[in-house]
Amino acid sequence: MEQSFEAGLRRVFYDDRLTPYIEIDAARLTRNLQQMQQKAQAANVTLRPHVKTHKSVLIARQQHALGAQGITVSKPSEAVAFILGGERDLLLAYPVIKAETLFDLLQTAAAHQARITLIVDALAGVQAIADAAAAQPDATIAVAIKVDVGLHRIGVDPHSDAALQLAQTIAANGLCFAGLLAHAGHAYGAGNVDAIIAIAAEEARLMKALQARLIAAGFAPCPLSVGATPTALAAPVASGIAEIRPGNYALLDLTACRLGLSAADNLALSVVTRVVAVNAHYAIIDAGSKMLSSDKGPHGTNASGFGIAVDEQGTCYEVIKLSEEHGFVTYQEAPQPGALLRVFPNHSCAVMAQSDTFVLRQEDGSGETHDVEGRGQFL
Repeated sequence: MEQSFEAGLRRVFYDDRLTPYIEIDAARLTRNLQQMQQKAQAANVTLRPHVKTHKSVLIARQQHALGAQGITVSKPSEAVAFILGGERDLLLAYPVIKAETLFDLLQTAAAHQARITLIVDALAGVQAIADAAAAQPDATIAVAIKVDVGLHRIGVDPHSDAALQLAQTIAANGLCFAGLLAHAGHAYGAGNVDAIIAIAAEEARLMKALQARLIAAGFAPCPLSVGATPTALAAPVASGIAEIRPGNYALLDLTACRLGLSAADNLALSVVTRVVAVNAHYAIIDAGSKMLSSDKGPHGTNASGFGIAVDEQGTCYEVIKLSEEHGFVTYQEAPQPGALLRVFPNHSCAVMAQSDTFVLRQEDGSGETHDVEGRGQFL
């Protein structure tokens, strides 16, 4: 018998610490990691997970233990935190425009023999990387070209000559060319699985066509790297792709459920909170925007509220409004003051960025507190 969405959200509560706090279900986390790793291995591609979702050295180590190769990070300071945590192969999926942005990262990478792959979509970026490399010649650096496959955020137009010019400039500066990289983040706004599959197919088509143009211009065949959880979950890995870089798959969230990409019982992250007041309009919880974030979903998604709260009996409530330290929960039958609720957020990545620690809850009910090493690393 198929489980209802509400039943999939229901979990046992353990009133063993002060609220609010992030709780990650260890069994669900492991299952999510295993499933994506198995998909990568079946397609014979590298899985380089984006750790900006969980920002946790502990979870990154678990991804490696299952077979992931290297990690993807968002910012140089985040990369430093993970190098200090033991990572040695990192892709910085963020454009560099000033050489100074890379100085601390490259110094740390050189000291720990870590390899850093950087991305560019403009000639100024190549020059900045070349200048940073000259200032830290002991660092091992490679440079990939970011391709815009539809999100229209960062990346060269795949139909233009920009990638060829960048590849030539990378070579002219004595830098190692690491291939082409894309992020189909617009898949979050696609609305359904079929539309996401079409976006993944178009991403692969654009990347392979640009790769062929580079080969025709005299460049050696270069690897193609793509990364987004919706396309990674919904679509088969296209032939010719060498690497996938999903991030959100580790924890998942309500956005993944709304897109038809996840069942409720795959959601590994929740925020455990307590009802602190009840009035005629709302039940008030002790988790507000500083805990849950004000995110209604990434890249074009827009939920009506800020998460679904569930009590131990499986009754669901909507978190309809937030102030900084309080959440406003609508109800038909009011929960009692002091009751614990578990909030499943719209966007797990935004929630993890809010806290210094999380609780990893095991199946036997024990919970260990772990640091969120990448928290606050925005430079």
